[in-house]
Amino acid sequence: MKTKSLDSQLSTNLILIHGWGMDSIVFESVAQRFSDIVNVVYLDLPGYGINHELNYTYQQYGEFLRDLDSTIPQNSIILGWSLGGLIALDYACHYQKKLKGLITVCSSPRFTELLDEDDENSQIWNGVNARTLKAFIRLIKPENKDQVCDHFLALQAMGSPSIRQDIRELRRALANQVRPTYDALKMGLQELADIDLRHECLKLSLPMLHCFGKYDRLVPSVDLIKYWYDNPHANTRIFNKTSHNPFLSEKDDFYTAVRDFIVSIM
Repeated sequence: MKTKSLDSQLSTNLILIHGWGMDSIVFESVAQRFSDIVNVVYLDLPGYGINHELNYTYQQYGEFLRDLDSTIPQNSIILGWSLGGLIALDYACHYQKKLKGLITVCSSPRFTELLDEDDENSQIWNGVNARTLKAFIRLIKPENKDQVCDHFLALQAMGSPSIRQDIRELRRALANQVRPTYDALKMGLQELADIDLRHECLKLSLPMLHCFGKYDRLVPSVDLIKYWYDNPHANTRIFNKTSHNPFLSEKDDFYTAVRDFIVSIM
């Protein structure tokens, strides 16, 4: 699996893993600001960006995690956004001894809601409506995948006080990337629909920072802050002017929060 690096001689690596539908170029506006303290490494998931030719099926997800491990060097901090945060959490659950720290941005150990089977009106885990996500999986086809990705940009920015600016920045990043493959998009949706790391993540014992947007319609920030409260190694931060993209909506505050965390564990 290929990576792109800012070619720093620094010993600590900051591995950036993007979300669904976007490759690592989405981090460009903030990532270079960390280059004085860490070696910034952009990691495009299979089917995206410089790894556009790589292909895994959902049934090969375990193989993908092992290949990811062979790509990530020792002494690394992983920062994952949205789907990338879910993958970063799963990687840490398997290989946490290799990591110095973990940062997730608008992510969750389980993205889909979980309903109480004994009460159709109650919910025991808040998240994306499972039926909606399954419908999204059925909707996406090889011939409409780019249009579905474009539509998803608007969903990410919903609720943000700076929604127009957020969508412009996401579209600008999307315009400069190689569009992801259908197989990669389908696999990512299946990961969002099926992966449940709630029990495993509470056992993580490495330094963590979990960032959330106050107005995020996809990830329930208040519920997840309560969830992470049960892990003594986890720090949380809510960005009050943000939906799903704090590194775009609140660049300076996001940079400061992440930098302070990195410095604290070096």
